[in-house]
Amino acid sequence: MIISGHTSVGKSVLAKNLKGNFEFSIFKSSDYLKEIARKRSLETDRRSLMRLGDQLDSETGCRWLLTAVEKFAATKNSGVPVVVDSVRNACQLKRFRQQTELEVTHVHLYTTRRVLYRRLAKRREDQASLLEFSNPQRIDFVESEEDIDSFKKDADIRIFTERTDADDTLTRVAAYLGLYPAPDLKCVDVLIGGQYGSEGKGQIAAYLSQEYDLLMRVGGPNAGHKAARELGKYTYHSLPSGCRESSGDVLIGPGATIHIEEFLKEVEECGLDSDRVFLAENVMVITEEDREEEERLVRAIGSTGRGGGSAAARRIMQRFDCPDGARLASSYKELEPYVKSTHKRLQQAYARGEKILLEGTQGSLLSLYHGPYPHVTSRDTNVAGCLAEAGIPPRRVNRVLMVVRFTPIRVQSPEKSTSGKLKHETTFEKVADQAGITEDLTAYEKTSTTNLDRRVGWFEWDSFRIACELNSPTDIVLTFADYHHADNRKARRFELMNADTIKFIEELERVAQAPVSLVNTRFPHDEDDPLDLRTAIDRRRWRTRVRRTDD
Repeated sequence: MIISGHTSVGKSVLAKNLKGNFEFSIFKSSDYLKEIARKRSLETDRRSLMRLGDQLDSETGCRWLLTAVEKFAATKNSGVPVVVDSVRNACQLKRFRQQTELEVTHVHLYTTRRVLYRRLAKRREDQASLLEFSNPQRIDFVESEEDIDSFKKDADIRIFTERTDADDTLTRVAAYLGLYPAPDLKCVDVLIGGQYGSEGKGQIAAYLSQEYDLLMRVGGPNAGHKAARELGKYTYHSLPSGCRESSGDVLIGPGATIHIEEFLKEVEECGLDSDRVFLAENVMVITEEDREEEERLVRAIGSTGRGGGSAAARRIMQRFDCPDGARLASSYKELEPYVKSTHKRLQQAYARGEKILLEGTQGSLLSLYHGPYPHVTSRDTNVAGCLAEAGIPPRRVNRVLMVVRFTPIRVQSPEKSTSGKLKHETTFEKVADQAGITEDLTAYEKTSTTNLDRRVGWFEWDSFRIACELNSPTDIVLTFADYHHADNRKARRFELMNADTIKFIEELERVAQAPVSLVNTRFPHDEDDPLDLRTAIDRRRWRTRVRRTDD
């Protein structure tokens, strides 16, 4: 691509934005002329470079720029686009149009002389130097208005930059070049819980994590996702599960909430470099005041008291009276290495065809809007809510994986009766007795964040169907299959599972109208268990493939 137009019309900024957003390589005409000038022991000021350009035009019949660009393009990997930040005259432009080796798109930028003078003036701090601008041709690489007229007629796209800023200009050029991915490109898989949370999403997300280029999480640190993989057991609160073992980029969506100290500690423990972590600037920071505010919810409804709900409320209520932007991530110096545009990284991923795993938190039946109010969380935990918090449009979704367990659980509140209803409440002793499990399950069944005891119930078919209607899952994931029958712990293939469990899975599929694609047979609890990673029976008829390559 080549750009034409007067000095200060926006050519260099457009070239830089194409590089930053779409990985173009920039060929700077002025830098090339400086290199030639040094070899010929000539001055490198603007006027001297203009004279050198005239001389090269004369020596080569205006071919020198095309030749230099061809050599530059040959040094780049195949498929890497090149932008030439300016052509100076119609003769140079003609040489580009006459050749067939390079595909050429010509973008011409223009504005009024009044705006041009104003922009030129801003480029000089010394007001005395404004005399230099009395005749723009003294500093303009464009030779004449005749050349400008030729540019106007030849341009594939022509943009009046007085009425657009740099981002507007980039948008119009990128659209013309077809740089934006098709809106129906489906490259996002969403993992959500189908019950009251604690379905084992973390273990499943960690199992899948190495198949994706990007791992993204929404929600807040009130939800802990426990996973046992190659590096041992770990509970993720702010980061996507499995990011310790994955090489993919890690994104925290703008609808999320974080606690700074805990976030930084988790990043360090997971061994993540700052260039891999993308923390949206609009992420809400949880304060100690937020946590103090939620103490009453701990007593009332069994809240984790981690401050996510209060922070979310503050985002709404303090929009106009909070001097630091309601304490968003972009306001904190210690978060600067991580605060980057998740929107731009997602757009880049779409364009590259990278695979994205979006990990939701908690469960469908804890949704603020669709759960049994008031025993709900502070957000919508269904797939639509997760997509909204991440900034991902529905048309990008390829698969929705909904995780359920045979025995849904709810957190036990301090008063032991106020954390919400289970339709068919039972005890872990009865679950263990029916499944043939000999050990005490209550020792394992603690909440990941607050370490509170859990309450347990038998499977709720009607609630499961409601979650299916809210999320339209393409795949069901069954976890804790050993709670259905202890023999499932030893199963490595589907047909080796207990016969009654297989019947239960078949009924899940009928109610959901979707296949049970993954079955987690057990969660490793003992110290030697993390080395045993064969706890997932993978029945998927699909696989993702990482596109990332290490350069």
